[in-house]
Amino acid sequence: MSQASIDQVCLQPGQPHAAAQAGLLEWHRIVAELDWDSLPALLTDEVRFRNPAAFDAFIGKGPMVAILRTVFGVMEDFKYERHFGRASGYVLEFTARVGSEPLVGMDMVEFNAEGRITDFMVMIRPASALTALAAEAGRRMAAANAPASA
Repeated sequence: MSQASIDQVCLQPGQPHAAAQAGLLEWHRIVAELDWDSLPALLTDEVRFRNPAAFDAFIGKGPMVAILRTVFGVMEDFKYERHFGRASGYVLEFTARVGSEPLVGMDMVEFNAEGRITDFMVMIRPASALTALAAEAGRRMAAANAPASA
């Protein structure tokens, strides 16, 4: 990697732009109120959602909204602890638990010039908490998508 590439990635001082700051405030409102019906307006049509249980990203509003709606229904005591900003977005550290299993995670969020989310990556530790979260969220999503019995 050239020095110019390193500088471009590493040396982006300052706060996120005003639209990103406004987008973050709306994200916090949605999370606090569990207002998942408002989330699509905050996302670009081609938003990339990278969750910690799958390597490949989900593209588009529908998958991201469905997954987050379910995951936030599984997690308890969710709380953002710290924020770190750069020109186009934030890293948000959070804590929560799944049953009795505590977890720590990071949301890495990128915003466009209009303040809409273009990229959202979630990382969670420890692995046991991620496994429990993924299993329960998967079970709930499968049940929600199961055909109604006659």
